Amino acid sequence: MTGPLTPEDPTPQPLHQIGGDAEQAERTVKEVIRWYNARLTTAQRQPDHDVAEVANWRQARDEAVDALDRLESASEDETVQISLAYAARLKELGTP
Repeated sequence: MTGPLTPEDPTPQPLHQIGGDAEQAERTVKEVIRWYNARLTTAQRQPDHDVAEVANWRQARDEAVDALDRLESASEDETVQISLAYAARLKELGTP
């Protein structure tokens, strides 16, 4: 166990590291995008699809793509917010 950093300690590593929150957020957002893409693909094959529902899926998918793009330059706090929002979205969509 390490104690608090002292002036002699090397510069601490940022909390926002590869393999941590950023990668988890990316995986979560991509899973949401895959869910919407699957629904949109299925709807294209069905002539009687609900146009309003498809429009909502498309808009939500586009918002997820935008969130994925934001992750590239997001702060740690924004990354956590995106991750939590899309984890909740996955739950709403019924994805484990």
